[in-house]
Amino acid sequence: MSDTDHVILADLTWQEVESAVQGGVDTIIIPLGATEQHGPHLPVGTDTRIATALAERVARNLGDAFVAPPVPVGPSDEHSAFPGTLSISPDTLTAILHDYVSSFETQGFTRVVILPGHGGSFSIVDAAYAELARVEGVDLVAITRLQQYMELLEEGLAAAGIDVDEPVVHAGASETAMLLAIEPSLVEGELPEGHTGTVSAAALFADGVETYDESGVLGDARPATAAAGEVLLEHIADAYTAYIRDEFHELNTHR
Repeated sequence: MSDTDHVILADLTWQEVESAVQGGVDTIIIPLGATEQHGPHLPVGTDTRIATALAERVARNLGDAFVAPPVPVGPSDEHSAFPGTLSISPDTLTAILHDYVSSFETQGFTRVVILPGHGGSFSIVDAAYAELARVEGVDLVAITRLQQYMELLEEGLAAAGIDVDEPVVHAGASETAMLLAIEPSLVEGELPEGHTGTVSAAALFADGVETYDESGVLGDARPATAAAGEVLLEHIADAYTAYIRDEFHELNTHR
């Protein structure tokens, strides 16, 4: 694909998509987001915007790739006390992904990448991977390791000169920085310091985020900058690009 500026599938006509696929665009990247509270300073669509921005960067790195319309909802029950939060079940998300993959196979895409930007979706994608990979005619690569995502965020913050500890990534420095880089007009007011101590996963999912911070922020957003957000996005996208290339190579090698 020669024009790497046009990677968003939804921005193209059907004729443009058909021509691109016939011309060698064989990869589609599916961003997984969420619609859930992200404190008083970030929009409820934060995860969706981050996942889409990462997918765009990966698509440009790969070449011959498009970005699918994002899945803008995920499992978000722990945020349900906050207005604006939507949540779907793991089974619903798995069914949506199966239909996405099957539909893209019908359209002629032979490689599909699933890229979560919402922490609650990683384990669901991991559990569904074997089923999704059985769709005939498609090679599937999925980003399934939440811990890897956390490590990449830590590395990116360090590279940007931001010294914060994010035991849970939610509306703190890393997500705020990435939103400042993607769409700064959506970041409102003063950047808050939320809960910065330890977090019990069991309590978080059983009792809700509000048990830790009534504003819904887990982490300290105050050090975030747009420049740091660019470093984070590029660092994660480069790492994911390398992983995706290696995984597709492995699939082709064992064919």
